[in-house]
Amino acid sequence: MGNTIQLQRTTSDFDCINPTELEHLSKSVLFAGLPTGRLSEVLKNSTCLRLPEKKEIYRRGEAGSEMCIVLSGGVKVSTLSADGKEIIFDLLSEGDFFGELSLLDGKPRTATVTTLVPSVLVILERSFLIPFLEDTPATAIRLLHLLANRLRAADTLLEEVLFFDSETRLAKRVMALKEIYGKAVGSDIQIELKVSQQEIANLVGVTRERVNKHLKKWERAGIISLQQGCLTIQKLPVLQKLASEAGSFNLAKV
Repeated sequence: MGNTIQLQRTTSDFDCINPTELEHLSKSVLFAGLPTGRLSEVLKNSTCLRLPEKKEIYRRGEAGSEMCIVLSGGVKVSTLSADGKEIIFDLLSEGDFFGELSLLDGKPRTATVTTLVPSVLVILERSFLIPFLEDTPATAIRLLHLLANRLRAADTLLEEVLFFDSETRLAKRVMALKEIYGKAVGSDIQIELKVSQQEIANLVGVTRERVNKHLKKWERAGIISLQQGCLTIQKLPVLQKLASEAGSFNLAKV
């Protein structure tokens, strides 16, 4: 299994959830609105998994009955094609969760999940989460709502691959990264998560060379800057236009 983490309590990477982390967890998309006291009672036997960057958490095809919430850091959800090419389905950050399908239906993992940066995960085991959802309808409905959003996102991604050119798709992905990881630096927006051009290419579904070509063109036009692997958006309206359904346009006019 290589560097895969086996989600067992005996693993040395596990420890207890501290009060500050519990407070963060109460603000996650899944548990938002749940009183901290109630959440503490529910999670009293749960644990945190603290991992360095580029650590595989679990692999497509593995058995599993837990789901995870990202308490801090970030992960990528991916799979490999028959010829070994990585395809990234999603990038998840603080408050997001993954692994819910195996938890709900007991079937093998549908994707591989790997940390992008040092991360802290909360492990939610089926043995307590299912009874909790049965006892807390509001959280169960929230989970259904979040799963519906993911289905819509998957439909949107398929539509983009079928109908949009590579530059438009790249702009859409950069805009999505901006929403999650963007930080205002003066009049610019810096994407704090450092991902390689290959990882961006795997997320968009094109070659690294094509991603590099588009990024360099944007950099020459002053739309973005690339320094030490960090992407900074300098002309947000132009990038928004590139990401629009109208598709790419002549950068010589910007």
